[in-house]
Amino acid sequence: MADDAGGATAGDTAETTEGWTSQQKLTLVATGLGLFMVFLDALIVNVALPDIQAAFDVGEAGLQWVVTAYSLGMAVFMMSSATVADLQGRRRIYAIGLAVFAAGSFVSGIAPNEGVLTAARAVQGLAAAAVTVTSLALVSAAFSDPKEKAKAVGIWTAIASVGTALGPTIGGLLTDGVGWRAVFFVNVPIAVVAIVLTNRAVAESRDPSDRGFDPVGQVLFILAIGGLAFAVIQGQSAGWGSPEILAGLVGGSVALVAFVLYELRTADPMMDVRLFRRRTYAIAIVTIFVAFASMYGMLLLVTQYFQNVQGYSAIVAGFLILPLAAVLTVVSPFVGRIVARVGARLPVMVGQATLVLGLAVVAGAITNGPAAVGVGLAFCGLGAVFLLVPITSLAMTSVPPDRAGMASGIMSSQRAIGSTVGYAVLGAVLAVWLGATLDTSLEDTIPDAQERTEVADKVIDEATPAAVNAEVAPGAPLASDDPAQR
Repeated sequence: MADDAGGATAGDTAETTEGWTSQQKLTLVATGLGLFMVFLDALIVNVALPDIQAAFDVGEAGLQWVVTAYSLGMAVFMMSSATVADLQGRRRIYAIGLAVFAAGSFVSGIAPNEGVLTAARAVQGLAAAAVTVTSLALVSAAFSDPKEKAKAVGIWTAIASVGTALGPTIGGLLTDGVGWRAVFFVNVPIAVVAIVLTNRAVAESRDPSDRGFDPVGQVLFILAIGGLAFAVIQGQSAGWGSPEILAGLVGGSVALVAFVLYELRTADPMMDVRLFRRRTYAIAIVTIFVAFASMYGMLLLVTQYFQNVQGYSAIVAGFLILPLAAVLTVVSPFVGRIVARVGARLPVMVGQATLVLGLAVVAGAITNGPAAVGVGLAFCGLGAVFLLVPITSLAMTSVPPDRAGMASGIMSSQRAIGSTVGYAVLGAVLAVWLGATLDTSLEDTIPDAQERTEVADKVIDEATPAAVNAEVAPGAPLASDDPAQR
């Protein structure tokens, strides 16, 4: 795995790392391994879902929570992890996060039933939050020079892209060759190596100020993000007007307002919302949110098209989506160098324009076959890397060093929340569009109005799965809850 991550920077490593100390290089490797593992795990479980379903004899709802638990764990505990890391030491919390992630992976691999597996996945999500925010914070602390930090962030982004790209493929190979439990066991040796490197090479960093933990802020944030994330994830399947979804939306919104008001008044905030008064940082956060919402919403529709319309398997769909991840992987290190030389403004503008172009190409080419869609995906990947690398570097250099963990946590939360919102919004748009057009389109094929309505409803339901990473980027169609239809 480490070789794969390193391969993403081949051909550019010598020039990029010239002048770096051995400790800086090892810091990037150690933190990159943890990041690689977390991003790999987000998708590696995907192609194993049918085997998990068969092993535990559960329906779609049960499998949804197996993957949702991971996403919710990350979203809810992202800021908590950042705060604890700032106070207790980012290297320390990173190493603990790796150990907990490995333990959750091992329990997932030996899980006797779906309930234990879901609980272990939630633990993995909590640990993944800690690993993600501390990984970026440690890289940021290791490179004080803005130009060198931009290069390092470019490689950091490439490592994440490698994990994303290889997830479905490795998951399919392990599931077919060894069994579905292997997709969890593979995390354990990666975590062990990362822990050893971290303890030997990574320098400790923390917030030097004497501030408290802010338990009230922690609870309010968990209620806000947990309630809103639950409503967004489950809204399409449970119904946006259902009592539980309304409770999540209203309760989460009230908790979010209370959280902001409390954080403005407390002496030791978990999230210093005053950071958003820094124009550069605020713009970067909004940009990251919109970019991830657009990208992952697009992936929802593209994956549905490849699997449900074209009939490709999950592994084939994964390979068809590789142009996006491949461009991210290859170009990320070069963008770091470009940012170091010309600044962030021009690459951000180029990235925004290219991402819009890529989304437009995908939209126009979706019915023309996978080759045309692949071109659009490649443009999306190019736009994303030219946008996200400089905007991430810009955001991290615009805040004080003692707020690096907090700033990283806010950005990572926007990535998770943005992708979830993208899934939900595009899923809802797809459902509305199908609801408005499908009945008429089927009129010649199915003359009976009642039968036509039933078929249309079934297609709409199956076209909008729960909005979680492991189901849609790319996702295997889940079997019906009805055993007779499996």
